[in-house]
Amino acid sequence: MKISVGLYRPAPAAPLSANAQADLLRELHSDYPSLQQIPGGVIFSDPARGRVLLIDQTKVETVENNPNSPFEAVDRMRGVLQKAVPIVQYSAPYFVRIDGAGTIQAMAGLNPSQVLLQHAPAHEGWDAIAGTCSFAGLRYIFRSDDGGQRDVHIEPLFAQPDKFYVMVLSVPGAGLGTLDDALVRARSETEIIERLSDRIVNDLVEAQSSQR
Repeated sequence: MKISVGLYRPAPAAPLSANAQADLLRELHSDYPSLQQIPGGVIFSDPARGRVLLIDQTKVETVENNPNSPFEAVDRMRGVLQKAVPIVQYSAPYFVRIDGAGTIQAMAGLNPSQVLLQHAPAHEGWDAIAGTCSFAGLRYIFRSDDGGQRDVHIEPLFAQPDKFYVMVLSVPGAGLGTLDDALVRARSETEIIERLSDRIVNDLVEAQSSQR
């Protein structure tokens, strides 16, 4: 449903100059036909394709809504960042942040709300105060060896009650020395996020099935 890849500065830089904005427009107009100025930076967008590039004094961030594949989206973002980063004179270290949200289809006849409520049931005393609990969400935080963190949220999707809604935020630990290293990290992190999301949901479902 959505994925974003951002490079974050440890300290704010100077506001984006008019020359830098003009150079960005020349390089990116075919990818992002719309330009909006914001304090200290710019937002490039392609509304028809659900793509956004945000550049300000603290970050260069690309966003895609409803990509066919998160990996294809990251590969497209790679090309955009390779064009933009030299122009805005973004220097190492590069801190990569990934933010993803999507859905996982439940098996036929499975109710995601019941799965999550069984895993994390509400106390009966809470029902007495507020009415019967009909919804539960889970949150897990994982810390990597380099000091990074992956924050995973799993909820039912009310608009489509046969799906799990998963949100994952990966924040950086150590910065990376080159842009290429940062972009490789972005793709590998996307793979970890997808694998982790699928595994958590599958294990929750299997745990409920084994209790029947």
